[in-house]
Amino acid sequence: MGGRPNNQQRGRGRGPAGPKVATIVTGTVVGQARKGITVQVGGAELLLPRSRWGAAVDRLEDAMYGDAVTVEVVAGGGDGPAGLSRVAIERSIRQPRAFEGRMRVAGAACTLEPVDGSAPFAVHLLDVSDPTPFHGRSGTWLVGAPLLGVRFVLTEADGDRLA
Repeated sequence: MGGRPNNQQRGRGRGPAGPKVATIVTGTVVGQARKGITVQVGGAELLLPRSRWGAAVDRLEDAMYGDAVTVEVVAGGGDGPAGLSRVAIERSIRQPRAFEGRMRVAGAACTLEPVDGSAPFAVHLLDVSDPTPFHGRSGTWLVGAPLLGVRFVLTEADGDRLA
């Protein structure tokens, strides 16, 4: 009859849980580590190891404190905490397609409305922590392949890849 009450589960209270696995989030670089960079996502600080940088090596090598970085939350090893990866994101933007359209932003959600009349679709602005200034902007957008139900848009934050 001893033991813990149901509301006192083992492992609770050890700090923020962080984002769910298989989500795409934009976090903030908060430090350098021997094996990579530390990124704050939500209320948690997670390591983005160099082995999971993909083709973003040049950009991430130059990342400074406070820079925005878009990452995929992946399962940690065994019972370990969630980890971060950039590999699949970099694959999705390897050969972006140009779309003419208008960007709509509602909170953190972004939608691209193509001018050719095709259906609007959800997008994530790559390495942009506040998409608000992009609301209502029209032009040519470089859009990557879908990943986990979202398509990535390269912006001027990506080294002026978007005119």
